Amino acid sequence: MNDLLSFLEKDSITVADLGRIYSDHGATKEFTDDAIRSLTLLDSDVAWRAAWLLKELAKDGKLGDPELVRIAECADALPHWAARLNLCQLFAASGCPGSARETLFPYLADCFGNRRPMIRAWAITVLSGFRTDRRFRHSVEAMIRKARADGAASMQARLRRLGIA
Repeated sequence: MNDLLSFLEKDSITVADLGRIYSDHGATKEFTDDAIRSLTLLDSDVAWRAAWLLKELAKDGKLGDPELVRIAECADALPHWAARLNLCQLFAASGCPGSARETLFPYLADCFGNRRPMIRAWAITVLSGFRTDRRFRHSVEAMIRKARADGAASMQARLRRLGIA
């Protein structure tokens, strides 16, 4: 843990640096646990780095429901725009377990209200999967209607990709 956390706390880290760390260590369960713990231990302005690593794990299908629930539980502590983007992309890649939806929904709804179109677009991507859950159906349908009226190209592209444009 100390090695990953120390690395992620460095003053200057590029995405290429993160990619090398992921490539070298991303296959281990310990790495996943360390990255999740790092989300809450890092300053909010650099926690996006741990979120990026976790997003890569999600894209590679290496996060199960227990890990996704743990990530959802600490999402509220990650207000930085880059962390929000990475977490939305993470849950878009992995889906959100039913047991984590109650916890994650307010965070995603807040992301949908973000001033950055890319974050809004990725948030609606995840939220669209909540439509099958009666607890969220009405709210998500209202957000989708609002998204359709959003003039941002990134939003319209995400909606087309989801087949809900």
